[in-house]
Amino acid sequence: MYFYRLIFCGWQAALAGCVLVLAACSGPSAEPDATAIAHAQQAVPADPSMAALYERSCRTCHSHVEAKAPLTGFAPHWSPRLKQGMPVLLAHVRDGYLGMPARGYCNDCSDRDFEALIRFMSAQQP
Repeated sequence: MYFYRLIFCGWQAALAGCVLVLAACSGPSAEPDATAIAHAQQAVPADPSMAALYERSCRTCHSHVEAKAPLTGFAPHWSPRLKQGMPVLLAHVRDGYLGMPARGYCNDCSDRDFEALIRFMSAQQP
């Protein structure tokens, strides 16, 4: 009986160790806190023409967590996307990608406009 108890406890300890290792590998949570959400809801590009485009085409999705779009100014949402490079991001905007509608509802936006909006939302400097 002691032998079986020893094996069972060893198995439980090994399983608990695996769970802890996997939890440690998952990294920090990519969920924005109230401050990040408030920032996204208040952020507006300084350039008036970009501000108008952002208000019309981007704000609805990129300032609300419920929309599942990368939140404006929230680096954990933007970092993996930025690693893909601007050409890929521009293609996703132009063609649509997952929940992103083609051209982001901005049919009159140029690639230069899209790049400026991406840089603003990802908190990159132009």
